[in-house]
Amino acid sequence: YWGLPKGIKSTKPFTSNILGQEESCMSCHAEMTGFAPSHNPQVIGCTPCHLGNPYEDDKDLSHQNMVLVPGNLSNADQTCGTVNCHHELLNRIENSLMNTMSGAVTVNRFFFGDSEVLSAHANVRQLTNDIPSDDHFRHLCASCHLGNEKSEPAPVSELSRGGGCIACHLDYTEANLIAHQEYIDSKKTIELDIHPAINLNVTNEHCFGCHSRSGRISTNYEGWHETRLSKSEMPNDDRYRLLEDGRVFEFISADVHHKAGMECIDCHTAVEVMGDGNRYFHSEEAVKIQCEDCHTNQAPVLSSYESLDIESKKILQLRGIDEASYTFVVGKESGRPYVNVVSDSSGKLTLLRKNTGEQLSLIAPNTICTKGDAHQSLSCSACHTSWAPQCIGCHTAYDPNQNGYDLLAHKPTHGKWEEYLGEFFAGPPTLGVVENLDADSNIFRKVKTFIPGMIATVDQSAFPDTKGDEDSLRFHRLFSPTSAHTTSKGRDCVSCHQDPLAIGYGRGKLEFKHSGKDGRWFFESEYVSSEFDGHPQDAWIGFLEYPDKIAATRSNARPFNIEEQKRIMTVGVCLKCHQPNSMVMYEGLEDFDKVLEDAGKECVIPIWD
Repeated sequence: YWGLPKGIKSTKPFTSNILGQEESCMSCHAEMTGFAPSHNPQVIGCTPCHLGNPYEDDKDLSHQNMVLVPGNLSNADQTCGTVNCHHELLNRIENSLMNTMSGAVTVNRFFFGDSEVLSAHANVRQLTNDIPSDDHFRHLCASCHLGNEKSEPAPVSELSRGGGCIACHLDYTEANLIAHQEYIDSKKTIELDIHPAINLNVTNEHCFGCHSRSGRISTNYEGWHETRLSKSEMPNDDRYRLLEDGRVFEFISADVHHKAGMECIDCHTAVEVMGDGNRYFHSEEAVKIQCEDCHTNQAPVLSSYESLDIESKKILQLRGIDEASYTFVVGKESGRPYVNVVSDSSGKLTLLRKNTGEQLSLIAPNTICTKGDAHQSLSCSACHTSWAPQCIGCHTAYDPNQNGYDLLAHKPTHGKWEEYLGEFFAGPPTLGVVENLDADSNIFRKVKTFIPGMIATVDQSAFPDTKGDEDSLRFHRLFSPTSAHTTSKGRDCVSCHQDPLAIGYGRGKLEFKHSGKDGRWFFESEYVSSEFDGHPQDAWIGFLEYPDKIAATRSNARPFNIEEQKRIMTVGVCLKCHQPNSMVMYEGLEDFDKVLEDAGKECVIPIWD
């Protein structure tokens, strides 16, 4: 792949003394270009990345034990992660969720009945074919992890999966792309004289391959929602997009941060993405950034440049940010400074786009977001998520007579898991509650966004050693917390307090009827009830009901309980007459119980018997 550069006539070895050893690589590759300064062979040599034998002038001997694609986690301890380079990152990456997929593996095991818990440490690379859930995961889900090997040099595409360090840090310029395409067109017979850069220029394209799956946050962020259309059915319309894997997406609306030109790494930090060394069960535990870190009406905690850790200082240096001009905002949950969220001498908060240096002014939250106690338990996403991808009615079954493909072993198999998809939606998410303990071991609740994670059935009766099991056909109604990445200006009060989908009942007609002072809520579902549990197909809970078993993919998550449902809809009754920005509704943000006590004779308070 990296051959003798054009124009090289002399074969006299040119050696360089790098890290205590003389390399002969430059006798053939002296005119290779494209390197980032910090990874230029004139600085670090070639063999710290590609290994091989640096003491030999003979091509075959010098290439012995050479690594064509350094940075895969299988060789990272010999390449990127040696003591002379980035050894401090290896343990962090090994423990990161982007490598282990711990939460996805554990929830899948619970769904199949192979585990009784929703949170446990697991590693995708240790899955076997012995139990249905792991075999299912190996065949349908196991390609999107950093440990997945990248076998040949190639630019990042929509189909990219894995690659360890270079999954994010491989940067192909336009010249690289042209040269690589010429190499492919020549059936890999020509040799290249331009090397892709290894740098911090991590773009959204690097994230897209994996994150256009599952929660689909990459496609959501850009405004695209997956459809059930095939390529041949796709309308000839700019509102539709065909991905390289053949899926068809429809444009709904993009996240406001995407519209502002922000990329994934402008919010998500190196410590979040590569891990902080701790092992987490689920992504929401590893992601520390909070909306309030940037959008605040309070004075943030700041850090001076001198107080930054070595890694942050190095990032600032490589990105060319003038540290003398700023102090750095410290994250409320992580306690770590952001290298690109800064305060100047006047106290103005600014976000610096990491790849471009563009400055974006940060906006404080609206008064209604922080006024009184009524909304203190609301997460920002509860109001500001405009839509989320949803699907219902899915079915998975094992067919021993079909041929499948094991994504971990990279080989065909006899036996296949078939997924039969239900309906796809792009609409407002359902709201629910996540409960955690604070520093004093007190429970605090946050209202967050949820989508149907698994309203589905799985038939594993044909899987080896499960024939005849009573629970070989399983049904679950599990909703999952989601961060849809479709931030908008915000939903209005009515869209929560009078919307059955938001409360958890699913799509349908939620109507308040009254005669005199006798007023009651009624709900009529848009969907027929499931044969498995009697609830509407898209519902999380029944009307004014609460489930008696696990209903979410997290042990600390739940739908609204009955009292919470009543309170939400009581506010909804008030909104039948009072505008959201009226004085009485603003007073309700401070003390809603007092508003009810002072209600006029004409007010109708719901009856719940």
